[in-house]
Amino acid sequence: MMTRVSGHSPARKDREGFTLIELLVVIAIIAILVSLLLPAVQQARESARRTQCKNNLKQLGLAVHNFEGTYKKLPPGQIFDFAGYTDFTQMDNVTLVGTMPYLLPFLEQDAMYRPFASAMKMDARDFQQNSPDPMKQNYYTYAAVNAVTGVQVPGLLCPSDNPASVLKPGSTDYTLWMIRTAGGPRYGGYVMNDENPDPVASNHGLTSYMGCAGRLTATADELGIPATSPDYKAINDYEGLFRMNKQKRFAEVTDGLSNTVMFGEVTGAFMDGYKGTGRLRSFSWLVGPMGMHYAAKSLAGISYGGTRPTLEDAKFSSRHAGIVQYTLADGSVRALSTSTDADILLRLGGVADGQIVSGLE
Repeated sequence: MMTRVSGHSPARKDREGFTLIELLVVIAIIAILVSLLLPAVQQARESARRTQCKNNLKQLGLAVHNFEGTYKKLPPGQIFDFAGYTDFTQMDNVTLVGTMPYLLPFLEQDAMYRPFASAMKMDARDFQQNSPDPMKQNYYTYAAVNAVTGVQVPGLLCPSDNPASVLKPGSTDYTLWMIRTAGGPRYGGYVMNDENPDPVASNHGLTSYMGCAGRLTATADELGIPATSPDYKAINDYEGLFRMNKQKRFAEVTDGLSNTVMFGEVTGAFMDGYKGTGRLRSFSWLVGPMGMHYAAKSLAGISYGGTRPTLEDAKFSSRHAGIVQYTLADGSVRALSTSTDADILLRLGGVADGQIVSGLE
């Protein structure tokens, strides 16, 4: 009689793990799920960053309204002697202080504002033509002011951007319209790191937002354009809220507060022209206003050519895909497409051009 052996034969033994093919299938499924999930997570994070950016712009609008409620006028765009545009010897009569320092007390930054108010002339009337008081100095000649210009104000940075990435060797520190360096004055508001810049100018807190000056930051009179020129009216008709040595009132915004840009996002400039790599410039929070000029058309009504209008430092721009967020004069915040018609932007920049833009969403 044959004895039956209990148990399974080796050929029928139960498996105790995955085969290589099964493991690869599981990994592939997980990779697909992750690839589907990551864009949603990134989109949610960008939505949160965009909301925070919108809130920053909202706070700037509230600060301006509180400033206007206190002083019955708006802060100036920048303190700048008009003669400095053409005569470098007049540059010592310029403080180069822009809009943001005036708003510091209304952004809960009283300690940062105190050195400005105690050391410098901050009244725009003192810098207008034929002013009787010649005692005007660049902001960086005051040690107390220099002590705070490098402080970063969190509410002035868009969380989708990193303006501080410009602060590296070989890049540019975009500060004010003109900075005097060891090598002499520089046009365009920036100094190159390889041109021996003033150490004060290279140590600025940065901003992702700038006030709107309208068509140009200077008036036709300041630029020496005669009243008989067609360009004279073209410039002055599109004056914005923040102007050199001027402090406008909301009553002057005859186009309507909800139809006029107060602040917009800015990024600076990048090597590739698409805000991808190689950041070249960022903006200091001491900077003056941004004009709608390069975003629109030339004074003769001809669209700009060449590379200059494509630079992000010449117009309002953002790191949000497809949109730029703006604070309007009524304090609301609107996102406009980057493909918004240039003439519409021009009309939104002017406070009294009479060309109303309705239906903003």
